[in-house]
Amino acid sequence: MFENFTPPPFVTFAIPVFFLLIGIEVIIGIKKQRELYRLNDSIADLSTGIISQLWGLFQKGVGLFAYFYIYEHFRIFEFALTNPLAWVICLVLQDFCYYWFHRVSHEVNFFWAGHVIHHHSEEYNLVVALRQTGLGGLSSWIFYVPIALLGFHPWMFLGVGQINLIYQFWVHTKAVNKIGKVGEYLLSTPSHHRVHHAINPKYIDRNHGGIFIIWDRMFGTFQVEEEECVYGTVKPLKSFNPVYANYHYYAELCKQAFHAKGILNKIKVFLMPPGWFPPEENKSGGFLPIPEVSARSFVKYDPKPNAEVRSYTTAWFVGILLGSFAFLLFVTKFTMLSQALFALWVTLSLVSVNAMIEGKSWGGTLEIIRLILGFGLLGYFGLGWVSYGIGTVFLVMAGFYLYRNQTNSHHSLQLQSQ
Repeated sequence: MFENFTPPPFVTFAIPVFFLLIGIEVIIGIKKQRELYRLNDSIADLSTGIISQLWGLFQKGVGLFAYFYIYEHFRIFEFALTNPLAWVICLVLQDFCYYWFHRVSHEVNFFWAGHVIHHHSEEYNLVVALRQTGLGGLSSWIFYVPIALLGFHPWMFLGVGQINLIYQFWVHTKAVNKIGKVGEYLLSTPSHHRVHHAINPKYIDRNHGGIFIIWDRMFGTFQVEEEECVYGTVKPLKSFNPVYANYHYYAELCKQAFHAKGILNKIKVFLMPPGWFPPEENKSGGFLPIPEVSARSFVKYDPKPNAEVRSYTTAWFVGILLGSFAFLLFVTKFTMLSQALFALWVTLSLVSVNAMIEGKSWGGTLEIIRLILGFGLLGYFGLGWVSYGIGTVFLVMAGFYLYRNQTNSHHSLQLQSQ
């Protein structure tokens, strides 16, 4: 059953709708003269979203296998896929389990390491909804074991999970204020979720609900939106590198655990809430203070590349985005090795694009490496001479761009030194 299982395609087919809504939000921002988007931040957000989808191809099997095994061997009941009431019950149960997964992801360091990437953006818009982890899929399945035990079919479980994910897309916006008393009381809304993403001290670790906000009201984690929200993480990432965004907190925890005194403190590093630090030789352990923030004085991470870099990186990013979407539509036609090679090339490409946006000294070198690898990938997929021709044009264009950019940078340095 597991070997021949095809998951629901709801999210894949919702992607064009997502981008349509993003376009509408951009237009609203322009008409209201509100800066809802920054190009550099949006490319960084979408880069992590692409990586999440591609890396997820190699992780989803873990959680799916566990769910299948529990469902097939230990289920108490069995609900038919054609039963509408079963779908409603499963949706509510899935959201309940999601609430606890989401809450624990904010209150336990190990789980926060996989979730923090979703909160890195210092903007709040629909693109932020697509900023997802590429590593968190290995452990989230644990929270949904009760649904498998009760006997909800894996296709139904994944289906309502995707409905939950699609619903959460629209709450990532500043373009919608309130939706009425009943809606605000029962549902997770843009107002509630803005609080969730804010780093104002009174807003930290609040409003974890996916579809329903009633869980937060029931379990004491609800907070109404009052003062203007400031977005990001308490400790800013200050990087657009999508790979670094995925692993940096895991690395910080491992480093902290290595230096912690005693095995108990080493374990507690992973189980305590974010902000906790272990005792040292002359200092007791505790929590770092959460600093006060103000929307008026908060300084965002905002590297500003020149026009040529901006045009080049944007053009390449759009191509990578479209190519990745097409790949995901037909992913079942590719072998595991082909999927891995494509995911590797896209990952390198996104790191390179964001490095050039940030003005990293190694960005140009990585760009040449990933273009050469891309040229080789065309040969591996056997796409013919037309593709080789297109690849050659890309290499020439990239070489010309890198030469021009390096020459312009050198000229600017000479002018500054005079």
